[in-house]
Amino acid sequence: MSSYDAELKACRDAALAAGKIHLEYRDNLPEVQIKNDASPVTEVDRKCESVIHGMLAKQFPRDGFLGEETGEEKGQSGRTWIVDPLDGTRPYLRKIPTHSVLIALEDGNELVCGCIHLPAMAETFWAKKDGGAYLNKRRISVSKTKELPRAMGSGIGFIEKASSREAEKLLALMKRWDYAYGFMDAYSYGGVACGRLDLCANLVDKPWDCAAAACIITEAGGKFSDINGKPSIYNGSFVCSNGLVHEAVLEYFH
Repeated sequence: MSSYDAELKACRDAALAAGKIHLEYRDNLPEVQIKNDASPVTEVDRKCESVIHGMLAKQFPRDGFLGEETGEEKGQSGRTWIVDPLDGTRPYLRKIPTHSVLIALEDGNELVCGCIHLPAMAETFWAKKDGGAYLNKRRISVSKTKELPRAMGSGIGFIEKASSREAEKLLALMKRWDYAYGFMDAYSYGGVACGRLDLCANLVDKPWDCAAAACIITEAGGKFSDINGKPSIYNGSFVCSNGLVHEAVLEYFH
């Protein structure tokens, strides 16, 4: 069985390369376009995805690729790289430093490598299967908080899902926490992995948004699922936590 050392190195190298592009263009942004889902996209998003794709394909030509900007490319290995080249384009355009590069490797049905790189904050979260989770060079773990009333968390997606049953339940859940932050997605996920936050619930996530986090948080001792408790990144929602409060969070969505 693979130790995924080479894959993890490739994952991190590609994320760092894309992060340099983020910073290179941050003060001289190209034209902004609006996609069909009303989200912004720039040439930076596309250039970063092209660089990541090229670096990974050179080393692992038989692997598939799923990118936010270019879609899905089937491979022959049973493995797929899942990539968001610039997560947080809106923050990026406003010079908010929580924009990130997200790269994960899915082998079969298992997420085996993940990297969240926040270039403007000089923070890189990374992990591989059975190898632990790290922030830069320091090993990290989730928090020890056991009770929701003492938990600090982040809720995302209740505006996009306004008036829905899920949004009402998320707001009720957030009122139960000790304190609710409104961080951007990937920064929240990294916060859960290293114990800064106890949980995050997101009603509107795509695979490329949460795949890396799912691997990292699991290796940090935490847990992830959709709002129905299924351990999947493909169902449109994403809940991650230290594991100790996970079931209490899910109860709000039942």
